[in-house]
Amino acid sequence: MASSKKKVVIFILVVIILLLIVLPVTFYFLANNNAKNKVAEFTESIKDICLIEYGSVSYNIINRHLTVNNIAVTCSNEKIMDIKKAEFNHIVSSTPVPSNVQADFTDGILYNKSPLFKEFGKTFGDLGFDKIDFKGRISYTLGKKSKEFNFVTIDITSNNIGHIKGSLKVLNAYDDSLKNIINNIVHNPASFYITFTDNGLKNKVFEKFAAISELEVDAVKSKVNNAVYKRALNTDNSTKSNYTQLEKFLLSSNSISVKLNEQDNISLKDTLYSLDMSGYRKLLNSIKNLKVEMTAK
Repeated sequence: MASSKKKVVIFILVVIILLLIVLPVTFYFLANNNAKNKVAEFTESIKDICLIEYGSVSYNIINRHLTVNNIAVTCSNEKIMDIKKAEFNHIVSSTPVPSNVQADFTDGILYNKSPLFKEFGKTFGDLGFDKIDFKGRISYTLGKKSKEFNFVTIDITSNNIGHIKGSLKVLNAYDDSLKNIINNIVHNPASFYITFTDNGLKNKVFEKFAAISELEVDAVKSKVNNAVYKRALNTDNSTKSNYTQLEKFLLSSNSISVKLNEQDNISLKDTLYSLDMSGYRKLLNSIKNLKVEMTAK
C-alpha cells in the first residue's frame, strides 16, 4: 500500500515537473508563431505604402517583448531605412495599426537622399550626411475615439548630429486607412515640445554657411551675431525672443527646446517648411515665419 502511494506521489511529481517544463516551452513556440504571423500580417497590410523586409522574429513571454531583426524599409522603390534590431512592447492591437506601441531601435540607418524626404533629405545631404545613423526609443498612442495621435516618447540619438527628446500630438489623425493616418499626421494641427542637444550638426551647418558665403566660419558667426539684432527690430516680443534664443544656441549653448502650441492650429508640414537652412541669412529671415517658442539651454 505504501509502495503504491509512493508511486502515485512520484507520478504526480513527474507530471508537475513535465508541466513546468513543457508548458512554458509550448507557450514560447505558440507566442513566437503568433508574433511571426502578426508581423507578416502588418507588413502585408502596408505593402502598397512601403515594403518591409526582415529577418528573425521572436517573442519573449516573460517580459512581453517582440524582437524583429534586420529590418529593411523601401518606399517608392527607394530604400529609406535599415534597422539591425527593434524591440516592441506595450503593444495594444487595433486596425489598421496597433493603438499603442513602444519601440526601441538599435543600429538604425536613415538614407535621407531618398526622394521620400524631399527638401529635408537634400538639406542633410548638402551638409554632408548621405545617411544618418540613429538609435533610441519612440512610443505612441492612436485613439479611435479621440482621433489623436500622440508620440508620448521621442528619444533618438544620432552620433554625428545630436540627441532629440520630447513629445508630439496631432489632432484628428485616426482613419481606417494607414495612408490617410500618415497624411493626417503631416497635415493636421499639431503641438510638440522637442529638445535638441547638438553633437556635430552645428559645426556642419556653419561649415556649409561659410562655403556658401565664401567666408571663414568665425566670420560667419560674427555676421550672425550682427544680423540677429537687425532682423529682430520691428518684430513682436515672441519673435524677438526666438532670435535671441537661436543666437544663443548657435553661438554659445549646446541645446535648444522648441515648442508648438496646439491653439496655434499649425501642422508639422507648415512648421518645417517655414524653416530655411539654405544659408544663414535665409535661416534668420525664416524665423519671422515660425510660430514656435524657442529656449536655448
